[in-house]
Amino acid sequence: MLFEKYANRMMAVCMRYCKNRDDAKDLLQDGFYKVYVNISKFKGDSKIDTWMTRVFINLALNQQRQGRNKYSHFEFDPALETAVEESQVPEEIAPEKVLAALNQLPEIYKIVLNLYAVEDMSHKEIAKKLGIPIGSSKSRLSRGRVMLNTLLNRK
Repeated sequence: MLFEKYANRMMAVCMRYCKNRDDAKDLLQDGFYKVYVNISKFKGDSKIDTWMTRVFINLALNQQRQGRNKYSHFEFDPALETAVEESQVPEEIAPEKVLAALNQLPEIYKIVLNLYAVEDMSHKEIAKKLGIPIGSSKSRLSRGRVMLNTLLNRK
């Protein structure tokens, strides 16, 4: 019943943390397995889908740390910073286009963008969860935004 009711929602979470659909499907399967094994730990302090989302995010981040989804080292090009200017009124962009652009980002930026913008975590929480300094979280978010805007051709 949990799978039938929440598979689409959890797949959306998985897609935010994986480069492609196949990896997202693997994460979805691993995530539901983890949910089933740990369902007794659900205390009912939040909605079940909120708890499940945390399980999936933590699993994705743990896989990153363990190297299952290793990202190659990426050097940020400072020229991109001057190429993108903040626009006054954001244009409407199709969610599929944003997801495709997000999947082109290096993992170090994609994960911080997801945790900050989608999961509404603070830089302090992100730094703790990823084991990085707060300043690294801030710079990764900033650089990730610049790269995402560049990929979306937003100037």
